[in-house]
Parts: sequence; C-alpha cells; structure tokens
Amino acid sequence: MTKYLVVGAGLFGATFAHEAAKRGHEVKVIEKRDHLAGNIYTKEVHGIQVHQFGAHIFHTSNKEVWNYVNQFAEFNRYTNSPVANYNAKFTTCHLT
Repeated sequence: MTKYLVVGAGLFGATFAHEAAKRGHEVKVIEKRDHLAGNIYTKEVHGIQVHQFGAHIFHTSNKEVWNYVNQFAEFNRYTNSPVANYNAKFTTCHLT
C-alpha cells in the first residue's frame, strides 16, 4: 500500500484521491477552502445548484470519461454552437 498526500481537492485532486483510495492506498487530502471541487463547486440554493465561482462547462467526446463523471453527478448534455460574423455573413460553428 502506498501513502499519498493530495494537496487541493479540486477536480484532479479529488479524482486522484478517490481512485487511489478505491485501489486500497492510504490517501490524505488537504484543502484550504471549506469545500471540495475547487472552482467547479456548486452550492444548493432553494433546490437549485448555483455555481459559486462562475459557470463551468465540462465537455468530452470520450464515452468512457462521460460515463465516469456521471457516476458522481448528473450532467446536462451541452453542445457549443458559436455564431461567427465574417464579411457580414453569419455562420454557425459546430464544435465537438
């Protein structure tokens, strides 16, 4: 068994700590804030999850990653479709 000290419980630190502990390693996490999840932290206000540090969008085309993150929370599907104005013509850019 390996002992790990994880500094910061943001997205990477929390994920690493979870996976290491699941594999039987000893993990200690230290975090200066009074919550987990770093800048993607949300707080429930009147039944609504409110982003405390501004909106964050998680996107991936990797099905394995998508399935992994959805075991912890329900994510809404989001497709980024920016509109560009080039030479007075509008076009929609579909990004994946």
